[in-house]
Amino acid sequence: MTGAYRQSTLPVVFVLAAVQFTIIVDETAIALLAPSVARDLDLGDQARHLLVTPFAAAFVVMLPGTVVALRRVDPRRALPWAASAFAVSAAAGALAPTAASLIAARAMQGATAAVTTTCVLAALHLATANASTRARDFAVFSTVSGAGAIAALVVAAPLATVSWRWCFWAVGVAAAVCTIGWLVASQPRADRGVGLRSARLSTTKGGLSGYAAIVAANAILAASVITVSFALQQDHGWTPVAAGLGFLPLNAAAAAGAITVARGSSTPPGVRRLLVCAFAALAVGCAALAGAPGTSTAIIVATVPIGFGVGVAFPLVNGHILAGRGDETLNRAAGLGMAQQIGLGIGALAAAAHSDLTLVILAGMVAAAVATTVVWTRRR
Repeated sequence: MTGAYRQSTLPVVFVLAAVQFTIIVDETAIALLAPSVARDLDLGDQARHLLVTPFAAAFVVMLPGTVVALRRVDPRRALPWAASAFAVSAAAGALAPTAASLIAARAMQGATAAVTTTCVLAALHLATANASTRARDFAVFSTVSGAGAIAALVVAAPLATVSWRWCFWAVGVAAAVCTIGWLVASQPRADRGVGLRSARLSTTKGGLSGYAAIVAANAILAASVITVSFALQQDHGWTPVAAGLGFLPLNAAAAAGAITVARGSSTPPGVRRLLVCAFAALAVGCAALAGAPGTSTAIIVATVPIGFGVGVAFPLVNGHILAGRGDETLNRAAGLGMAQQIGLGIGALAAAAHSDLTLVILAGMVAAAVATTVVWTRRR
């Protein structure tokens, strides 16, 4: 691989990360938009899951067909079309006049996000497959795309103060800009048969336990963020901007968790201890949120262990799932995306139940995951 090609990977990786960043912004901003949408369209508590579940369901349903299609289609050529379709679906959400049309738009967003995300991961793999800077490129991708969650809370909140529709417009415009950026930054070759032809989704016990952990962690994250967003805005009269800032402790705790992973031991005992701490923190956070007094301060404090648990668990479990031969990575990534969306859907349904018991049940499930994690890391 030539030096010139190695240098050209960084702008390509950055654009791919920007595409994924936009999708994450869209998913995260919904937690802040839900109360405003509920008031505007008279949805009540149903908005807790009506905005998340159609997206997650369509995402999961679309993944298998996307994986099959990418066996014959160069994902680098498919990406602009997928990102453009995602932009159109976001515009449909902005223009939705009724709850039914908004639900349909969210389902369209989920389907196009599944295709776009898979194309992004495939293009990332192809762009960096033989580059000596692959580790650096993946670090850049993770850092930029992962910042979408924080950006959604800080940037989308002011837009939601004006109108929730502006958030959909912002996502659509960002996706369109990313499409143009990809066309400028990349020169994809039409390599027939490039894609996921030889990939097989891992079904080892370690892999399955990893997917289960991702489902559980995302379920807790979605349930807690949606529940807290509604509690702060509807029960305590906070504005979307104030609610967005209220999630900063959660994000700070997640950053602290990621730093802990970076500085922690990479040996199996060290990984096991970190994962036990992560899932214990998630269980404690769920229980604390369920039993927190009605004050806004107590609610926000309860999100801190959840943020820390997510910050530790996600990089460790994701790294385990994606480890292996290069030809297995993409299907594993598709499985990872599916696990995330299933978890988000479960969390939305738990939040829609509007019951502290559901949070306690989630806490119990995660506590059980601690035991599974210990067994997995010992076998590993």
